Amino acid sequence: MLLNQNILELKPSATLLINEKVKELRKEQREIIHFGFGQSPFPIHQSIVEELKNNSTNNHYLPVKGLESLREQVSKFLLKNQGIERDPDQLFIGPGSKELLYQSILIFEGEFLIPKGSWVSYIPQIKSKGGSYTILETKLENHFKLTPQVLEDYLKQTNQQEHILILNSPNNPTGAVYSENEYKSLAKVCKKHEVIVLSDEIYSQIHFNDDFSPSISKYYPEGTIVFGGLSKVFSAGGYRLGFMSLPNELASLSVAYCSLFSETFSCVSSPVQFAAIKAYEYSQELQEYVKISSKILCGVSSFIFQELSKNKIQCTKAQGAFYMMIGFDRFKTAINSLNIKTSTELAHYLLENYDVALLPGTDFGFQDSELFFRLAFVDFDGEKLMNKIKKETIIDKAFIKENCPRVFSGVKQLIKFAQELF
Repeated sequence: MLLNQNILELKPSATLLINEKVKELRKEQREIIHFGFGQSPFPIHQSIVEELKNNSTNNHYLPVKGLESLREQVSKFLLKNQGIERDPDQLFIGPGSKELLYQSILIFEGEFLIPKGSWVSYIPQIKSKGGSYTILETKLENHFKLTPQVLEDYLKQTNQQEHILILNSPNNPTGAVYSENEYKSLAKVCKKHEVIVLSDEIYSQIHFNDDFSPSISKYYPEGTIVFGGLSKVFSAGGYRLGFMSLPNELASLSVAYCSLFSETFSCVSSPVQFAAIKAYEYSQELQEYVKISSKILCGVSSFIFQELSKNKIQCTKAQGAFYMMIGFDRFKTAINSLNIKTSTELAHYLLENYDVALLPGTDFGFQDSELFFRLAFVDFDGEKLMNKIKKETIIDKAFIKENCPRVFSGVKQLIKFAQELF
């Protein structure tokens, strides 16, 4: 049989693969600390669950763009809770923002620009269509955020005419958040070179210092397509519902999107779309739920950052989402003496010898020789913590040890590894 070579060269999603591996090892009674998989640890708010139940008998195909009342609600949500003004008619509902990003990658022709330290699926999705891409350099001292200078320098020297930049903030895998000023400067470069921006804002409300993350669409609305969904903010990954919003300046793309959607997924599950309306109404109760979950994640990330940094393990300081990048480049000579040369080899070593599962940086655009890893800090019982947390609760080392034992143990194991290198 002749098969699509682009597809054959793909490997299974690194995040899903590590999750299955950890499940297998835990079945063997091994106490694995799971820093590899980034699923929200919190329960879905009951108001969303009840709305799903109430519409469980709805078996109708809905419009390809999505339920009109849902698109209107998402439009209101974006304006009120992210400061983004978008016409409901230019909003599209899909089976997860992951799928909508993929469909966008299929539609656009040109060179895709991916900052080093980007979500695992962007590059495989581009590869699957035989597309071209370039990884743009980022630095640890800037928490692996793309700078306007790096973008400008690249765009000035390339011969490629069309460019599509994929940005994600709060960021997976670093936890970094682009500031208003950083976006303003990046937008200036994008506008100058007419770059299309795919802005992945799936974690927007999981922000440790504010109600939501800034959006580059504020400074470059005409060239930015915004993506979001239920999976992270509302802890509803399994519901598989995302949205994307076009600016009016790109409204002509609606036909292409609708045609592609109609020939692929047709529409998102009807009951889930009705449940999503309840989510995007974003009641005061739901807002409190998101604030509590953000407080917990902030406390957990701060503990990890402080403990690892004290032991000379490099870390990005998370400002949102539930990830950070950690690095062992300072220990490279000692690690190489163990006949370990790559982040992939070191990830296997840590899993086999220290029972800690991490994803190697190579899955996020890093060179394999760079000993960096994504650490997802969600291996705890989110429902239990939500019931314990009060406004005055201090999430300190003692709290983590008592309520997030796997996180505490995992940090201890990573420090033990670093100390045993000398």
